[in-house]
Amino acid sequence: IWGVKERGGYPVKFETIKQAVVGIAAMRLLEAKTAKPELHARLFLKSPKDGGRGTTIALADGAGKTIAAVVVGKTKSPPSKTEDGIYYVRRLDQAQSYLAAGRVEVWETIDRWLDDAMPTIARKRVRAATTTQPNGDRAGVVRTDPDSRDFQIADIPPGMKPLHETAGNALGSALGFLDFKDVRVAGKVDFTGANLASFKTFDGVTLHLSVIKKKDGHWMVISAAYDAADVMLDGLTDEQKKGMKSTDEAKTEVADINRRYGSWAYQLPDYKAKDFMTEPDDLLVKDEDASK
Repeated sequence: IWGVKERGGYPVKFETIKQAVVGIAAMRLLEAKTAKPELHARLFLKSPKDGGRGTTIALADGAGKTIAAVVVGKTKSPPSKTEDGIYYVRRLDQAQSYLAAGRVEVWETIDRWLDDAMPTIARKRVRAATTTQPNGDRAGVVRTDPDSRDFQIADIPPGMKPLHETAGNALGSALGFLDFKDVRVAGKVDFTGANLASFKTFDGVTLHLSVIKKKDGHWMVISAAYDAADVMLDGLTDEQKKGMKSTDEAKTEVADINRRYGSWAYQLPDYKAKDFMTEPDDLLVKDEDASK
């Protein structure tokens, strides 16, 4: 699959790949259609590399040599419980197209093929979150109780007050439901001038994120660190402590995050990127009473 190959070995969803390979192999040709390349675009049989909307699937051996490659175009009729679907297809190196019957799902966006698991940090473990703008402006939230629903805004300047009682929750909870739209080797995205975000847990783990807006969307790189001096378990109940990582567990988590995610840049949904780029004005407003 061209999109996966270009990502330099990023983990894919095995079942999705298996389903596509088995589905393509089991297809039955029904009848020949157009062999005119100028008509391929109408049937979505023009390869994406040529600016078309077809889905190209290339099967390769262990040495990377292409065994077979096919372009799957429009679906004439989707499969049902009892009947195969009918699709327009053509071999990548041939102009002749066909109607073929079978059951195949060829997702058009790369995120449907890739392993979309992201670091999971339980909300109750997060005690502080901070963002730093390229100009140095900072915004932060904290809490001392893992069971507290709300994060409090940290270091409020004189003459300012929280925008509202729950203003800090979006930043404090930003690691929840973390997902991505695309992925690239980290070195292929320039993070010069990026926004920075960090999340600290009660058990000593810190996640560092760099987020930057490019023409094609927001991109992020992520790393993790453990510091025994950052462990803040004093004052927690025994039950709350059970929800935290031990020293060995925290170190293992950090190593796993850096190994699994450290070499990649992720394209984030815009709404999620904005949480990691929170500005002071997103949390604070002038306190008119204080100024009086």
